Amino acid sequence: MTILGIWVRGLAMGVADAVPGVSGGTVAFLTGIYGRWLAVLTAVRPSLWGVLRREGVKGLWAHLDGSFVLPLVVGIVMSVVTLAHWIEHWLTLYPERVWGFFFGLVLAMGLHLVADLRAALISRHGLYFVFGAVLAIAIGLQTPTATTPALWIWPFAGAMALSAMLLPGISGSFLLLLTGLYPALIAAVTGGDFLVLGLFLCGGALGILSMAHLLKWLLSRFESQVMCVLTGVVFGALIRVWPWQAEGGGFEMLRLPADGTFWLPFGLACIGFVGGWLALWVGGQNEMKEAD
Repeated sequence: MTILGIWVRGLAMGVADAVPGVSGGTVAFLTGIYGRWLAVLTAVRPSLWGVLRREGVKGLWAHLDGSFVLPLVVGIVMSVVTLAHWIEHWLTLYPERVWGFFFGLVLAMGLHLVADLRAALISRHGLYFVFGAVLAIAIGLQTPTATTPALWIWPFAGAMALSAMLLPGISGSFLLLLTGLYPALIAAVTGGDFLVLGLFLCGGALGILSMAHLLKWLLSRFESQVMCVLTGVVFGALIRVWPWQAEGGGFEMLRLPADGTFWLPFGLACIGFVGGWLALWVGGQNEMKEAD
C-alpha cells in the first residue's frame, strides 16, 4: 500500500468522521486498513516508554508502524480542517445530493464485503450479520435531541464519540447528535473553548484506545462472527444515509420524493456506487500485483 493511498484513506476517514451518519471506521473497514489501524491503536500502551529507551526513536517508529500512521493521521487532520467544512456546507445546501452519493458508495463497498463473507453468511454466522444490521437500524432511527451539558459530561462524550469512530456504520458525530451534544461541541470548536475540548479529547483518547483493545481481542478469537456483525452494521447504517429523509423519527422519516427531486440524488448514488466499485477493483488489481 503506497503512502498516497494511505493518505487518501485518511482524507476519507476525516470527512466521514465529521459528517453525522457516516463513520470513519466504515471507511477504514471498507478500504482494507481496519486491522492495521487497530494494531497501531493497540500498540499505544505504557510499554512504549521501554521501547523508546531500548531502541530509540527508530524502534518506536517501527513499533507504531509510523510509515502507515503518519500519512493516515495527516490525511485525517487535513480533511477535518478543510474538506469536512465543505462537506458540512454542502449538507446544509444540498443534503439529498450528498447523501445520495454516500449511499451509493457505501452500498457498493458493502456488497463487496458480503461477497468476501458469503461462506460465513450462509452458515449459522449469518445471524451475526442480522444482529449487526438490526443494531445499526435501531440507532439510526432515533431522533436527535438538544441539550446544554455540564463540564463533567464531556469526558464521557469524548469516550463515546471517539470509540464509536472505530465501529463501521456507527457514527460518533451521530451519537453526539442523538445525545444533544453535537451543537455544543461545534460551538466549543468555533468559540475556542479549550477546557471543553480538552475534556472531550482526554475522554476520547481513553475511549478509542479501550475500544481498539476490545475489538482486537474479539477479532483474534471470533474473527468470522465479528466480521459478520460489522458487515451487518454497515448495511443497517445505510438508513442514516438514505437521501430522502423527512422530519421526525422512526421509519416515517424515510420516503421517496413525489416531485422531480429524485433523479439528481439517484444519479449521484449511481456515481458513488460505480466509483466505489472501481476503487475496489483497482485496489484488488494492485494487491494481486504485489502478491506476484
